[in-house]
Amino acid sequence: MDKRRRVTVIVMAACVLVGVGAGLATARPSGARKSEGTAALTPGAYPIKTMLNTKLEVPRPKGTTTATGTFSGTLKVASKTKATLTWKLTFAHLTGPALAAHVHLGAPGKVGKVVVPLCGPCRSGRGGTKAVSAVAAAAMIAGKAYVNVHTKANPGGEIRGTVKAKASNTSGNPYANITVAVTPALVAQGKALSERYGCEACHTLNGEKSTGPTWKGLAGRNVRLTTGQVVRATDGYLISAIEQPDAEITEGYSSGIMSTAIGNIPLAQAKAIVAYIKSVK
Repeated sequence: MDKRRRVTVIVMAACVLVGVGAGLATARPSGARKSEGTAALTPGAYPIKTMLNTKLEVPRPKGTTTATGTFSGTLKVASKTKATLTWKLTFAHLTGPALAAHVHLGAPGKVGKVVVPLCGPCRSGRGGTKAVSAVAAAAMIAGKAYVNVHTKANPGGEIRGTVKAKASNTSGNPYANITVAVTPALVAQGKALSERYGCEACHTLNGEKSTGPTWKGLAGRNVRLTTGQVVRATDGYLISAIEQPDAEITEGYSSGIMSTAIGNIPLAQAKAIVAYIKSVK
């Protein structure tokens, strides 16, 4: 058997072992699975910094006690059900090549199913961005998830660390502390972007109702959300409304419209659009 086929077989064996162990460890009544699937998330950015070692792995790995690693990144929650994970994985002193790495469900000392496949095979310093389920995101925020690295000697995992994603600020809005300066150049850029994206098809400039809230006098005004909460339309709130349009919905309006029609808008462009909104009195 050549080297490539041998590595493929090993990776498949590791996945089978992980899957079998996860199935036994996470078996529960169907009602519990239903409640996990409806986990509600709080929008925001959640930094992650996790140390991996052999002592946390279950079962204890064979042939090494010095292998270590780090798993870092940011869990970005866009809405109550949507999130993405930007991650980077480093490791050293493994017994052999890293065949795979995953994020699993599971509290410390427990084995759980794979919820975010990271890489396979893996190299130290590897990173990327992945969409993650609400269940996976909720587990990472609650500290009930872990990341581990699999090798030939330890197909069930050689190093492991608990993932605990912590909110970067108390408001849950990653843009809360941003202030946008209203300069003629930035307002002009924002106006051009508004025309480019067709923003005024949904947001009027004269106070009239439309598909979205009017931009007239919006900046600095109190806004009532569908949750009943009243928030102030600060620069950070307005940026969040552009970057994460389904995170907080204004009362009387529907989610999904802007994200479907426009998609992702770069942060620099969002700031320019906010400058334009602030100019609409």
